[in-house]
Amino acid sequence: MAAQTFYAGGGLNPDAAVFIPGQKAAPGFIPGLLSKPPGVFKATAEPASEAPANEKDQLLSFLANIPTPNRNRQMPSFLANIPTPNQASAEVQKANVKEEPKEQELPPVISVRKMTSKGCAIVILRDRRVMELAIAMKVAVVDGICIEVRRHTRDKLPKDEQPLGVFCAWGFRVERRMAVSEEGLEEYFNGLSKVAQPEGLDEEAPFEETLQYFALSSQGPLAMDTKPKADRANASQMLDGPHGRPDLVNNLWDAKQQLEDLWQRPPPPMGRSLMQRVAREQLFPHSGKEGTEHENRAGEKLEELATAVGLLDGVPKNSSFLDLCGGPGAWSQFLLEKPELAMKGFGFTLRSHSGEKGDWNAEEKDDWYPELAENRNWTALWGEDGTGDLLKPKNLEHCTQQLRDQGGVFLCLADGGFSDKAIPPNQLELYFYRLFLAELLTAASCLQPGGRFVCKLYTSCSAATSSLLFLTTRLFDDVAIVKPMTSRVAGPERYLYASGFRQGAETTEVRAALSQSQAFGAGASPLETPLLTPIVGANELSKDTQFLEQLRTMVSTLCFRQAGALQAIVDQAVYLEDIALDAAEESAKHAKYWEAAAAVQREIHMAERAVERAAKQERRDAENAENARPVQNVPWQASKGSKTGGHGRRDRNTNKKFSQAGWQ
Repeated sequence: MAAQTFYAGGGLNPDAAVFIPGQKAAPGFIPGLLSKPPGVFKATAEPASEAPANEKDQLLSFLANIPTPNRNRQMPSFLANIPTPNQASAEVQKANVKEEPKEQELPPVISVRKMTSKGCAIVILRDRRVMELAIAMKVAVVDGICIEVRRHTRDKLPKDEQPLGVFCAWGFRVERRMAVSEEGLEEYFNGLSKVAQPEGLDEEAPFEETLQYFALSSQGPLAMDTKPKADRANASQMLDGPHGRPDLVNNLWDAKQQLEDLWQRPPPPMGRSLMQRVAREQLFPHSGKEGTEHENRAGEKLEELATAVGLLDGVPKNSSFLDLCGGPGAWSQFLLEKPELAMKGFGFTLRSHSGEKGDWNAEEKDDWYPELAENRNWTALWGEDGTGDLLKPKNLEHCTQQLRDQGGVFLCLADGGFSDKAIPPNQLELYFYRLFLAELLTAASCLQPGGRFVCKLYTSCSAATSSLLFLTTRLFDDVAIVKPMTSRVAGPERYLYASGFRQGAETTEVRAALSQSQAFGAGASPLETPLLTPIVGANELSKDTQFLEQLRTMVSTLCFRQAGALQAIVDQAVYLEDIALDAAEESAKHAKYWEAAAAVQREIHMAERAVERAAKQERRDAENAENARPVQNVPWQASKGSKTGGHGRRDRNTNKKFSQAGWQ
């Protein structure tokens, strides 16, 4: 829907806004408002009188001097005193004197421009305090709907010439269900001029936003179970893991439940999730931040991680990489945009809609970017059956064999993950286990000696996940768990980084154990067979005190930070909703103070719009008349400098070329 401009004061027809003497005034219009010379209006309306000959010129001159957000002109002095319309008697006027604006007062709102199709609006103000208060509160409740409020800026204007205004957003999805009205926005911001600033707006985060880095290492090999079996995915797997801190896990689950309860609270207000998002951005501005350098957040996270760990330091020129489970391809784009490396890329990801009904499926938004498919330095691999399903052993073998035939890869980057409503709460790590195992096996099967591996994973509480982390320390020289700032602080996501891929007998044994577990899964859906018994059991892991201590530090720290972030976001979201509801209630009381002044202001703006529309239509008619003139039959003449390349000229109406042979 096209953008609409709403001017504060009421719902009058713009076409009836101009008062022409001799005609009946529009409803609510104050006779004499536009034809009266500068001065002070009386509270009572004057009857329309016959206009002098030059009244039209006076009207146009008056309208040309009305200040708008786009121009600064001297305001006529007679606008200093806004009349109170429709007062029946002096007694009524005297009784209502405390509810009327004082002299020289105009409503805080100048105009409201709503973009219905986007679920947002721009409110232009003349009161700086109202703007600063609205921006400081960050949120508001208008017409029972939560909206976000930010400073409105225009890119082409310098800082000192920016208009006083705010940008309000609530989203097109909310707008489809229940609209935020222009009148509601006007009344809220007008009434906000009488609302005191709430306390506690400058909330601080419970801890500093920083990249988290945890090195992992092991003292030596441990016995591996080469006969995997299906294991039960339940809460006890998370609570009784090698981390030894079930209290921290329970605290984390309690914090997640509080956030879930916040989402489940019934309206009003509608769109309450906005409060949670604004609270997170206020407390943790870098968390989950969408950048401008990459197609999506995955690219932002990889760039931060690569800088932190030196992922690309010393990468041989013209080497290859595998983007594993990485659709739509932000990581491939990041690497291909390094001309100094001149890398060749391969991609393997689940093809959209390739799974069976009820199974996990990729969406079309996760398909490879079209520009990647057109890049001659990048190739998509799909496995033996063409689905790109890494959980199927033959697809994994087919993919790694193709890469080995090409000489292997120096980088293997795995960004796999999935979510499904069928997964029980707090058990995503367990349902992700087989995909994590398949990604580690793929890296161990195609990396060149000294190669590097990056893999996204979730919480690391279970013995099964801890076992895979231990095996990673046996396959690589250096291993670490990294959580970038661009990864949501309240989420379970973190990244495994490993460098210096080893060759040798132990690597062969670990790869064989991983292959046996992969084969046992037999390509079954993770919803059907989510968890397998650990390759290295919990009793064996306890023998390596070095690894166990590092693991516990990593798990407990990230668990504590995630729970603390969730609790802080919930508390701040509740606070923001409370102050927004209180401000909406107070604003509704004070909005009546501006009703009369806003009504008169709207009349003036509508009159201006009517004149501007008429002038615009007049210019358009003149242009159409000019373009409609018949073209004279001018003899053909070539010109070296003509726009037709020296072969003739074109008719402006038909765009046909005229040559010696006539019109073509």
